[in-house]
Amino acid sequence: MSFKSWLQKVGEDFRKGLDFVLPLAETAGETAVAIFAPQLGPLFNQTVTAVATAEQNFTALGKQNGSGPQKLASVLQITGGLIKQGLTDAGKSATDADVQKYIESVVTILNAVPAKG
Repeated sequence: MSFKSWLQKVGEDFRKGLDFVLPLAETAGETAVAIFAPQLGPLFNQTVTAVATAEQNFTALGKQNGSGPQKLASVLQITGGLIKQGLTDAGKSATDADVQKYIESVVTILNAVPAKG
């Protein structure tokens, strides 16, 4: 049995996609955010949803591999402004590079979580 990241599983299980999002967003990731930056909790959840949606879209197009920059651009288009405002409201730096780093950090968390089933 091979190790699959949570995002790989979300992409493969297109029909079930967001069913995977809520348990993670409400557990491991949200717990970490609640400890280190509690004001970013809702933003984290929305970013998780946007990342999962991008993953599903690219999987549906048969472009799940090698499309990281395009997926990032998709997430930036969906939530970039919201993330920038959320970072600003939390008193964090909110440059375009900061927004990209925030999204990449969320993706790193999601990729570290082993997929169920």
